[in-house]
Amino acid sequence: MGNLLLLSAGTNACYHIAKTLKEKFSSEFYIVGADINEQYLTPTCNYLDAFYKVPYSSSPDYYKTILDICQKENIDFLLPSFDADQKLFYPENPDLINIGVTSLSTSIDTLPIYDNKAKINNFLQNEGLPIPKQYSFEECTENELYMVKPINGVGSVGAALRTIDDMKLLNMSNFIIQERCSEPEITMECFWFEGNISTICRERIAAKAGVCTKTRIFKDKNLEDIGIKFAQKIKTPHIFNLQFMKNQQDEYVITDVNLRTAGGMSLSYAAGWDEVSALAKIMIGKNDISEIFATLPQQIHPRYIVRAYTDIVTKIEKPVIAFDFDGTLLDSRERHKIVLDDVLVSKNINIDTSDLVEFKRNGKNNIDFLISKGVEQSIAQEVQSEWIRLIENEKYLEQDILYPNTIEILERHSKENNLILVTARNNKTGLRNQIDKFDLRKYFKEIYVVNSDQNTSAKKADILIKENVVEFIGDTLSDKKAADIAKIVFTHVNDGFHKKEIIKE
Repeated sequence: MGNLLLLSAGTNACYHIAKTLKEKFSSEFYIVGADINEQYLTPTCNYLDAFYKVPYSSSPDYYKTILDICQKENIDFLLPSFDADQKLFYPENPDLINIGVTSLSTSIDTLPIYDNKAKINNFLQNEGLPIPKQYSFEECTENELYMVKPINGVGSVGAALRTIDDMKLLNMSNFIIQERCSEPEITMECFWFEGNISTICRERIAAKAGVCTKTRIFKDKNLEDIGIKFAQKIKTPHIFNLQFMKNQQDEYVITDVNLRTAGGMSLSYAAGWDEVSALAKIMIGKNDISEIFATLPQQIHPRYIVRAYTDIVTKIEKPVIAFDFDGTLLDSRERHKIVLDDVLVSKNINIDTSDLVEFKRNGKNNIDFLISKGVEQSIAQEVQSEWIRLIENEKYLEQDILYPNTIEILERHSKENNLILVTARNNKTGLRNQIDKFDLRKYFKEIYVVNSDQNTSAKKADILIKENVVEFIGDTLSDKKAADIAKIVFTHVNDGFHKKEIIKE
């Protein structure tokens, strides 16, 4: 199996490449994609085996990031989609060679010629290949329209018909000036291997965002001969394309050179011209010319093809389930008793607290418990104040343990849901320490902590609503109230601080 890395994986071309390889060579390729967008915003993601979000190619970290991916994924082949990547990851790049990566990009020998539109036009002209007539600014005349292109432009970006008055507003040292050409606008896709070529022509009838969407597909021997001459004069990648229009003498001239995959390559594929499969055969080591070119028919009757856009589901968000912590996942019942015992000792009060937790599970609190044991209300309130001060002390938090089934519950729920923790604590550092102590952080997408006070339920409800939680799992009336406010399902854990009967009431 060959490991292939697609750069700028979100492009139309990469989508077509990955889809074709998965449909026709599923057992031959492990496909990795890299893009500046999130995976779920990259349509190609459904045909990728691995994905990496990477910085922009202009970032100083980009180059190393791609090399690191190559090493981590044991990449065999790298396919750039844009010129910026070609200048970084050319086949002779020693960093790629050292880690065993074969680049399917443009040779370093060609890059100086391909560096900008002025250089490639000079090359074409010197080699006798047809290009539009070139002008200097001084040669331009009033009221005449000229095609003005950025020297360092990509594709047709920034190219426009302009008059000499328009040009006066520009820094013309950054532009080239050509004669105005006329339709049809033709993209000739080319597949080149060891001196052999196959081409297909696409007449652009309509385009959207610079990519052809309605086309006439046909073969043209004269244009193919130009492609052969071009490929014989310069080192090209296996896949490239030339664009043509007609000059003022009604002759086809090369208006652009793209030594990379074309955004409209799937249109040619629809006509039966499959350059991805031809490239795949080269990557898996087939050397027979006839077999490689078998998917690139020499005869195709002219036909019209329209691109119909489709809607792709790239990610389905998992339902969000929220858990309370104390009494739900964490067994803190013993802490409640120990803290009360210590406070009572400090105040020289001697009562039996063995039934404290069971008493509180009936919806009562510490003050109710103390009064039931004969403690005066004012004293009970003093004890409660001290208990509240100490209950989240680190010394006492050490008494807490997980319920025996906590890990099993989290494992089971996290398989098909996103989990969040929504709990009330005043000692947030103590909570974080416990979560790390019991290695629970890995189960939760987010951890929310609110202060424990009279507004706890409302604060929890706000979080449940914000996170679109579908179910809240807790153990107290406060948790039930939060779920009710948020109008979501509440699931009661009966081993916590409030019994099921109390919750039902």
